[in-house]
Amino acid sequence: MVTRRERKQRERKKVLLTMVAVAVVAAMVSGLYCLVFAQGTAGDGDSRQDGQLPPFLVPWREVLSSGIPGFGAGGDASPVRVKELVTAHSLIRGAILFATGVDIKDMRSVLRAEIPFMGVFKPGAPAVSAISLPNFPKFEFKGVTPAGKPLVGIYHTHTAESFIPSSGVSHRPGGQRGEIVEVGEALKARLERHGIAALHSRAIHDFPSFMKAYGPSENTVRKMLGDNPSIQMVFDIHRDADKRDNSTVMVNGVAMARITLVVGMGQQDLVQPHWQQNHAFAKLLDARISQHFPGLSRGIQLVEWRYNQHLHPRALLVEVGCQENSKEEAVRSIELVGDVVAEILSES
Repeated sequence: MVTRRERKQRERKKVLLTMVAVAVVAAMVSGLYCLVFAQGTAGDGDSRQDGQLPPFLVPWREVLSSGIPGFGAGGDASPVRVKELVTAHSLIRGAILFATGVDIKDMRSVLRAEIPFMGVFKPGAPAVSAISLPNFPKFEFKGVTPAGKPLVGIYHTHTAESFIPSSGVSHRPGGQRGEIVEVGEALKARLERHGIAALHSRAIHDFPSFMKAYGPSENTVRKMLGDNPSIQMVFDIHRDADKRDNSTVMVNGVAMARITLVVGMGQQDLVQPHWQQNHAFAKLLDARISQHFPGLSRGIQLVEWRYNQHLHPRALLVEVGCQENSKEEAVRSIELVGDVVAEILSES
């Protein structure tokens, strides 16, 4: 008869062997990935097409599809098929998921793997109802908004930001407007296609001082809101500073720049009375983007600053890709954001 102590010892050995197996598989997959892409990209830059696998890894697609989101064909629940770019991290995540059933990005999967009855609880779709969001500011339209009055304000604190693949530089020098301004123009045009008037400021704020750009941009926002009280949303459009693999996603086979929403919480000497309302608005926008275009949003960042968001309860800083994305990828993404903003406004 097996004693309680012996049973526990066997269970510990089983767990230890599983951990060793996972580590071996992860190391093999990581080494394979590094070997393949080191040979494929050495000396010729990033010539690999986004999201493609090396030819001899293609037969493994069906095996990996059970563990790595994006490899499978997907269902009809989403209007688009989205997959993240293949990276060493995603391959290791898939190997661990394939070997153990544990998703390192979802700790609930640990409970489901270890506690049998937890398997009946499946992760559901993200909640996108404003009712479920705390402190969500209701849209208080005063009667019927006159036709043609802007509902969305768009500006750029760092007007010089650009995209290296398109312009060759990350920032335009000497007070020139960077390609980020064209991304803002694309958002304005997309909203107008939906019949929503938008105001886009092309004012330069980061010259002569990039570090002090929020002072001039605050003046722009104050004037924009003072002259246009009909504005319901304000977006400061930027691009992030990151690596391409982290900021690119494939949507229906087309590369797009991922979106990050930044909410400023303020500091003791930088009062931000609207940060919870800004945060609630960001959660609604993020949920809607994720509902329609899974993987496009990188989520919400809370920062102890205020980014002019103290001027309006629905003001956000929106980062579109990074310096390693192209302008075209950023424009495609911001157009999808425009579709979501139009949807939210139409419901209000």
